[in-house]
Amino acid sequence: MKSPTPPVLERDIKRQIVQWLQYKECFCWVNHSTGVFDPTQGKFRKLNGFGQMRGTSDILGVWQGKPLAIEVKTPTGRLSQYQAIFLERFARAGGISIVARSVEDVAKVLLSK
Repeated sequence: MKSPTPPVLERDIKRQIVQWLQYKECFCWVNHSTGVFDPTQGKFRKLNGFGQMRGTSDILGVWQGKPLAIEVKTPTGRLSQYQAIFLERFARAGGISIVARSVEDVAKVLLSK
């Protein structure tokens, strides 16, 4: 009997994308926006202070002189309202916005530019 295929994890997709971008000499970094653990509430609290923005993409960088924002999702993951708004505003401001479920999604967009 065949064992079930393990689920694809967002962190693994993120790692593969960053490695590919770095191989292509793209200046990029992972944006950690999970929030801060609040021991009094026993849970993670979103950061909503001055200058912070909800929905900021998982990977940010610069691709051939253009700002880059990549929101990483698993094959079944969905964008939040805030993530969709961030990507739309980023693209309107002249940046490259990508929703990526794999390295191939990123390569397809960036190598066509």
